[in-house]
Amino acid sequence: MGSESGTTADFQAMLLSTSIQMLLFSFEACLCYKLVYQVPHMQWYLVFMPLFLLSVISIVICGWGWKKERPLDLELLFAVNLLQFVMLVLRLERLITWSWQIILIPLWIMLGVCSIAVIYYIALTAILVCTNDIVPSMRTPRTAASFLYSLSNFCLILFLSLLVSKLDNPANEQSFVVLFLPYHVCMASLVMSAFYQKGGNPWWFGIRDDFCVFLLKTCPPMRVYGNVSYVYVTRDTAIPIMVGGEEDE
Repeated sequence: MGSESGTTADFQAMLLSTSIQMLLFSFEACLCYKLVYQVPHMQWYLVFMPLFLLSVISIVICGWGWKKERPLDLELLFAVNLLQFVMLVLRLERLITWSWQIILIPLWIMLGVCSIAVIYYIALTAILVCTNDIVPSMRTPRTAASFLYSLSNFCLILFLSLLVSKLDNPANEQSFVVLFLPYHVCMASLVMSAFYQKGGNPWWFGIRDDFCVFLLKTCPPMRVYGNVSYVYVTRDTAIPIMVGGEEDE
């Protein structure tokens, strides 16, 4: 019964993840179409409509994930940024003329909360390492994760500060290549920190088995021809090589 409920939860998670990716693709397609072709009749609220739907769906997904005890990162990010998307649309439609520093207040608040969480994680890691209350094999991963989290948070704050300065001051001639460098460093650090993450669905494409085992079950001839032993013969000795659990003399 537990296995069936786990399978159902994995299938539901796959469907929810697919819907999220499709909404993100829809937003990207609408945004590119708006920017490239400069379509006047296509309003910004239509461009951001997939993100509005995604934020609402993410709130539902967060409730489902907490009930099923599944990790939620991307969904939580979109759920808490619904107000930010609304303010961006109002500013792009020129319904409000506030500065970009004010428009991005929800994002500043989120970064402040993330900074507090990062400081807490760094302090906890330092205490555990200094008091030897952590397994030696876990010291390097926790230290590396602390460094990467702090680096990504700092780079994201720096990028947002540079972006606000660029948007609020049209006379600012700073290149966008330089402006986006902290953002690229942030993304790289997040990718590297993902290797220290645990949880989620460990199976590939819902096969619910290790890939090699699945491949051997799917192709029985591979088990026949792979379960053999070889002998590496030299001039003086014969070195047995074990393949498939057997040793050939």
